[in-house]
Amino acid sequence: MTAIIQNLKKVNLAILAGSEAGQYGLTAAPVVFEFIFGIGADGLEPFEVALSAKSPGENLLLTLTADEVPQFFGRFLGPIRHLLGLHLFPPTLCLQIIVKSVVDADNREVVKALAKSTGHSGCGGSCDCGCGSL
Repeated sequence: MTAIIQNLKKVNLAILAGSEAGQYGLTAAPVVFEFIFGIGADGLEPFEVALSAKSPGENLLLTLTADEVPQFFGRFLGPIRHLLGLHLFPPTLCLQIIVKSVVDADNREVVKALAKSTGHSGCGGSCDCGCGSL
């Protein structure tokens, strides 16, 4: 049985970013992003909804305006911004997201992720408050 993205799964993604569809010049190589799905205090972020029920090997192609990016990523905005090395997003952000793996998160990882998500009023440190927490 193939694992699918669902609550409390540890998800590993490879992300390519660019300012034009099909051209991912903002990242020299795929960057890896790993998180535990579905633990946000306010429910699923649109980013998580877009990934829901996907399996390893599946791709997600996205085109977002700079104004849409914060809402789309929600609590993941800070870590994604840091990972992509972008202080400011281009007017159009095109992403290719490849699901690399979906595995059960162990209890310790879940507790750690939950604790982190409740910091900074639930933003998990992605509030850009200047605290330096990612």
